[in-house]
Amino acid sequence: MTLYYFDVDENGTVYPDDQGTDCETFDRVKEEAIRALVEMIKDSLPDGDRHRLIIKVRDDGGALVLQVSLNFEVEAEHRSRTSSPDSHV
Repeated sequence: MTLYYFDVDENGTVYPDDQGTDCETFDRVKEEAIRALVEMIKDSLPDGDRHRLIIKVRDDGGALVLQVSLNFEVEAEHRSRTSSPDSHV
């Protein structure tokens, strides 16, 4: 097994993984990174109109081997107060 480190970048604040996780295959590394990102999404969204989550995975030598990310944005449409869905009728 190889030790991988899953560092988290949340809106520019980096939380380095100093413990690491043993993974047998690279597919397992990808699964673990995606699972972790999904869990983070559940805990942190929605939190404002913009949110960026990144998990950067390093191998035991410190080399970046994988990155998964999510950009969350809310964009409101600007509608006139006098318009309605039926205003075209």
